[in-house]
Amino acid sequence: MNLYLKILGAVLLVFSTTFCGFMLSVRLKSRCKFLLAFQDFLCTLETNIRYNTDDIIRLIEKSAINPMLSVFSGTKHSDFSNYWQKAISSIPQSYGLKNDDITVLVDFGKALGTTDVEGQLNHIELYKNILNSQLIKSKEEYKEKSKLYKVLGFFTGSIIAIMFI
Repeated sequence: MNLYLKILGAVLLVFSTTFCGFMLSVRLKSRCKFLLAFQDFLCTLETNIRYNTDDIIRLIEKSAINPMLSVFSGTKHSDFSNYWQKAISSIPQSYGLKNDDITVLVDFGKALGTTDVEGQLNHIELYKNILNSQLIKSKEEYKEKSKLYKVLGFFTGSIIAIMFI
């Protein structure tokens, strides 16, 4: 009976560490997806700023059509800086954004809406380029670390399970 409990515990241990590895891999993929969605958001926002006369909050809400960017819609702020800070702070951690990503998003919002249309378009173009480099880095990190996390989770659990048995 005692051996069966050890085997069951070992199997559960291997399963849980493998699951942790898969979840870390999913976070890497989520980061890539979020950055790609934000890049699309910037393109849409650029078009809306160029051809629409609404205030900046409405333009952002119209541009945030991707479900990953739902944090940018549905708020009732009239002050843009409060609106942007609330939206950035409500981005779920499950997207796996790094501090550099958050800094880029915060910096983008600080200067948005403070200049004329041409200045805003130039600002968006600058941050599209910055975000593109972040996206390339996140894709490289996903390629390098995704399989590593999965395999490392499995083998870590296996080694610990063997030590217990």
